[in-house]
Order: sequence, then C-alpha cells, then structure tokens
Amino acid sequence: MNYQDYFSKKICVVTGAASGIGFAVSEALLKAGATVIMADRNTKNLEEAVERLGIHGGHVHSMTVDVSKEEQVRHMIEDTAERYGRLDVLFNNAGIPASLPIGDATLDMWRKVIDVNLWSVIYGIHYVLPIMRKQGGGHIVNTSSIAGLLTPPYQSVYSATKFAVAGMSECLRFELGDENIHVSVVCPGNVASRIFGTPVFGEVVEAKIPDDAISAEEAAEIILKGVANKEGIIAFPEKYRQMWLQYWSNPKEAEKGFREEARQRRKAIEATGTIYQ
Repeated sequence: MNYQDYFSKKICVVTGAASGIGFAVSEALLKAGATVIMADRNTKNLEEAVERLGIHGGHVHSMTVDVSKEEQVRHMIEDTAERYGRLDVLFNNAGIPASLPIGDATLDMWRKVIDVNLWSVIYGIHYVLPIMRKQGGGHIVNTSSIAGLLTPPYQSVYSATKFAVAGMSECLRFELGDENIHVSVVCPGNVASRIFGTPVFGEVVEAKIPDDAISAEEAAEIILKGVANKEGIIAFPEKYRQMWLQYWSNPKEAEKGFREEARQRRKAIEATGTIYQ
C-alpha cells in the first residue's frame, strides 16, 4: 500500500517529535496529508521543530508533554480526540537510551528508563484504546528497538524496557485485530540522532554516530510503509533485521557474536569510557 494514501487526512499524535525519528515521522506524515500533533517534553526544541514544518500550516500542532507523567499523556490523547473528533494513529515514539555496565546502573536510572520507555507506552495504550474502540478502529505504533528483539551486552536496562514494549505490542496485535485496531512495533537498529549523546541523566553531549546508522528520514519512510501495510514487527535496517532472524534461527552462532561484542565493548569502556567508537 502507498503509505501516503493510508495517512491522508488522518489525525496522528507523535511523541518524542522534536528531533530524530519522531521529527522525521511527523514531517513525512504531514507530507502525506495527515494532521499531526507533535509532542515532546522540550518546549524550545518542539517550537523550533514546528517552525521548521510551518509550511504545513494548520495541519501541524504541538503539545509539551512529559510522557513519563500519566496525567500529561492522558490530557494529550483526550484533548486531541475532543478537538478533532477522533485520533486515528498514536505513535508512542518517545524514549531514552541506556548503554552502561550493569554495575553502574542505579535504581534511579532503572526507574527513569522504565518510566519513559515502558510506562509512557502503557499510558498511551490505556487512554487511546477506549477512544479507538468508540470510533471503530485505529492504529497504535509503539517504538521498541532492535534491542527489544536481540540481547546486546551492556544494554540490559534499555533492553528490559524494549523487550517489554515489543512483547506487549505483539500480544495486543492479536488481541485487538478483530476490532479493527492495529498494533505495530518499530524496532530500529542504528539511526542517526541525538540518542547517542543522551545520558539517562544530564544534558545531551556530543557523541560519535555509528558508521552504519541510517538517516532519520530513511527510518521514517520504512516505518510509515510498514505501518500502512499493517506489519506487526518493523525491524530495520536490513542488517539488523537479518541479525534478528539469525538470532532465532541459529542461536549458537548468535551467542558467539554477542560474546565477542561484549568483549569489544568491555575494551572500549576501559579505553574511552563509552561503548561507541
């Protein structure tokens, strides 16, 4: 299916929309003729993002939302449905990274990552589901990660939340399908964005983007095509999709690969303090 046709005239909410995949998805949706409510916790970055998309006029709107706060997510969803009469597609996209040795993970880190990466998705589903049921359908798109399908070393905190999002999404896809409510889970590998310089706590810093990272714009195209085709698991880029398939088809080989990756990341941390080179 042509994804422009699927999203034309639909009312869409995108969280984490001020940058990265969220911004690219918002822009692609607007080009497809959708009305987009862009949500992000950083008001300044959000205002700048909306200004960049000003060519789309009355079809782009913004809301400052901290997705880790239940009431803010509830307001975002219910206000959108009340204002436009429906909410067709919810992109639970906001998230934060956490790549660190398990011994460095504090309980506060665990709580923050779970609040942002998992509870925000739970809140979104909880409040949008009655609306979609009442209107007779809709589409929920949850952002997990390739680390929600695979088990990369030094990402146990992050992977715990992303596996939960992926599993929950697949369960709901089968549970809600007969109600015309579709559920997709987005599982990206490396995508060029500020996520590589974002710590669990503190300000964004400069960080090297992996050489194999694709652009956020390319990621948005893959995501929206997959959603339009009602795919359940949207795993990309192709290198990482193949890694996921091999992980389940050849587990012994996958184990060898991850053990070697653990050794390389351990060396990187000892030398530079980061797993990325």
